[in-house]
Amino acid sequence: MLNIAIAAEFELAEKIAASLENSSLPVKNLVVVEIEPFSEEQGIRFKNKGVAQISPQDMNWSDYHYFFFAGNVDDVPCLVTATQAGCMGIDIKGVCANLSEIPLVIPTINETALCELRQRNIVSLPNPQITQCCLAISPLLAEIEVTQLMVTSLLPAAYQSVESVGRLASQTAQLLNGIPLNEEEQRLAFDVFPQQENYVMQFSRIFPEIQNVTFHSIQVPVFYGMGQKITALCLNDINVDNLTTCWQQNGIIEYHQRVITPVTNGERETNEKITKLHISSVENLDNGVSFWAVADEQRFTQASMAVKLAEAIYHQDYQHDQ
Repeated sequence: MLNIAIAAEFELAEKIAASLENSSLPVKNLVVVEIEPFSEEQGIRFKNKGVAQISPQDMNWSDYHYFFFAGNVDDVPCLVTATQAGCMGIDIKGVCANLSEIPLVIPTINETALCELRQRNIVSLPNPQITQCCLAISPLLAEIEVTQLMVTSLLPAAYQSVESVGRLASQTAQLLNGIPLNEEEQRLAFDVFPQQENYVMQFSRIFPEIQNVTFHSIQVPVFYGMGQKITALCLNDINVDNLTTCWQQNGIIEYHQRVITPVTNGERETNEKITKLHISSVENLDNGVSFWAVADEQRFTQASMAVKLAEAIYHQDYQHDQ
């Protein structure tokens, strides 16, 4: 039986707890580590019971098996303290993803990299943009060699922080009521702007065979749900029917004939226990293919994939002990 700790903002912590409840992990005790204190009305529930909220200073880390860490760079000392006490750290936001001595793992793609875990007792998920893209193109790479990959990510407010969601809502209401925004404030409502992010190094750690990769990131006025336009070019023609069959056979991918947007995907998945990556708008190109991929960047690419990563670690350890 496992004792598990979560350190994340409330919305993500709630999604991690829900994913744990639907997982195969035998969780005995779940606590929240308050690197970001919740408000009074915010409380996490797990198996119909309230989850205790504990300050990092009061944690006895040697009593815990797994630590789901979704803090920022300033919170890394908390992660180091936990892992030095023997707790397995799962870095959900990829804060440690560029450190070569820490394995960078996407469940179902490169779980063999978990053999490197013993060095630091920490494993990282990539940034959600990389996780979503890699899961989408993985079936393609099994069929054909990709020579060039171009990815445009449309980032929702929740990708930045829960505060950005509140700012988007507030700015939208303000502008609809004819009240101008503060000129010094970053505008989120009814506008788009580029994000200067470069995750090629993370991508190369997952798929080093693809040398020519381009990522574009654009902030859009959407609350939740990330969309990606992905174009892959190859030396030979791609059999799109084979590719769609591979997607349909993948348990965490759902292929659609009609276009699925972040909003419609969010409406669908609020009533589903199992979250998925949704792919649609597949177009056959000369020596290539383009398609549209959508997922909830918190519920799927962070919470659900982090729990799947913990499951992979747990079952690997269990089989080893047996």
